[in-house]
Amino acid sequence: MTAVIMDAETGEPVPYASVYVSSTCGTISNYDGEFCLECLPSDVLRISSIGYQKVSFKASEIPPVIRMKPISNVLRELTVTGVDDVLYRLVRKMWKEARKNKKAAGRYFFRFTTQYPGTDELAEAFLTAKSCVQLRDITFHSGNRGLLTERGGVLDNPDLKGLGRTNLHVFLRLAPVLVNFDFWDFALVPADIVLSRRGKLYEAWCTAAFEDDGTEIRKIKVEGKSSYNLSSPILEGTLYVDYKKCELLRFDGHMRGLYLRTYDNARRRLSIDTVQYVMHIDYRHDHGFTEIANMSGTIVKDKVMLRYLLFNLGDKEMTFKKSKRVEDNMLQAIDAVGYDSTLWAMTGIVKRTKEEERIAFQDSSFHLPNKSKYNIAPSSQERDTNKYLKAAMHQLKGNAMQLHRGLPKK
Repeated sequence: MTAVIMDAETGEPVPYASVYVSSTCGTISNYDGEFCLECLPSDVLRISSIGYQKVSFKASEIPPVIRMKPISNVLRELTVTGVDDVLYRLVRKMWKEARKNKKAAGRYFFRFTTQYPGTDELAEAFLTAKSCVQLRDITFHSGNRGLLTERGGVLDNPDLKGLGRTNLHVFLRLAPVLVNFDFWDFALVPADIVLSRRGKLYEAWCTAAFEDDGTEIRKIKVEGKSSYNLSSPILEGTLYVDYKKCELLRFDGHMRGLYLRTYDNARRRLSIDTVQYVMHIDYRHDHGFTEIANMSGTIVKDKVMLRYLLFNLGDKEMTFKKSKRVEDNMLQAIDAVGYDSTLWAMTGIVKRTKEEERIAFQDSSFHLPNKSKYNIAPSSQERDTNKYLKAAMHQLKGNAMQLHRGLPKK
C-alpha cells in the first residue's frame, strides 16, 4: 500500500512520521510525506509524529491521503519553571543507560543525497551501529550509489564532478546528549547545560503540554546566548521529554558555526564555507533504554544541498554478508561492501521521493562493484567501458566534501 501523510491544516507533507505495525513491520514517511508498506489487510497501522495527534487505520481501510491534526489543537500548554532539574534528570538517566547498554546495537537503512549545480548523487546503504543515546561505531554491510549529471552520466563524459570522498556520516554521530566525543569534542550540545555551562553559553525555556490521554510532555528549548562568539559550533533546538517517565522522545535542532570544506580536483580549488544544518532525531524505548529510532538532516550552502535519513529496521530478520567499519570516507566504505540485492527486496524500506527516484542508480556501471550482477564476468562492452571509466575514476577520487573541524585559518 502507498499513502501520503499531510498536515490537516496547512496541507503540507509530514516527513519522517512513524508508521508502525509490529517490531518487524513498519516504515517512516519520506521527505514528501509518502510511505509504502506491505502488510496484511487486517493489520493495524499506527501513525505518529511529535507535534501531531496519533492516528490508527486498518490496512484495508487506509485512505490515500492521511491528514494529521497538529499538536496546537490537541494539547494544552503552560510555561513552567525547573528547566535545570528536568535536563539534569534526563541527561543523568541517559548517561547511566549508555554505560549499562554500551554494546547494544541497532540495524538501520541509510539514504544520502547530494545536489549541486550540474550533478545529483544518491547513496543508500544498510548499516549497524551502537544505538543507545548516540550512534557510534558505524559499520556498513551493503550499499549502492547513483549519479546524474547535466551531460547524461559518466559513460559519455570522463570529466565529471562526482564525489570521491566525504566524511558527512559524522552527522549520524551528533546528538543533543553525547556519550562518546570521538569526533564532536570540538562542538557544544544541549547536555552541556548539565555540565554547569548554561550560565555562560545557553538560555533555556520549558513548556508543559498535556495530550488527550493525560501524558505530560515537556518541550525544552535551548539556544546559545547572543553574546556567544561561536569559537566552537553550538547545537540548539527543542527537546521533547515524557516528564513522568523521564524519556527523551524527539529532538529538533540546528547547529551554528559549522564549516564545510570542498575540494574540486579538476580545478584544484579548495573552499571552506559556513553551512546551515538542520536535524531531527526520534527515539524509541521498547528495548528498555533510549535508542536512536530515526534521524534526518539537511545541509545547505548556496546552491549545494545535502540531505540524509536513517531508519531503524527494528527486529527484522536479515543476514549481512559483508562488513566495513566506516573511517574517514563514507563512500569508500559503501563501495567496499558492494550491493546485495536481497536486502533491497525486503519490505519496509523508506519510499524514495520522486527526486530521489530520478537520481537512483541511473548509471549502474559507474560503481561496478555495486552492480546486482557484480559476481558475474563483465561482457566485452563492459570491459571496454571499464577501461574508459578508469581515468574518470582517477579524476573523481580527489573531489571531496568534508565537515571542517573548528574555525578556518585566516
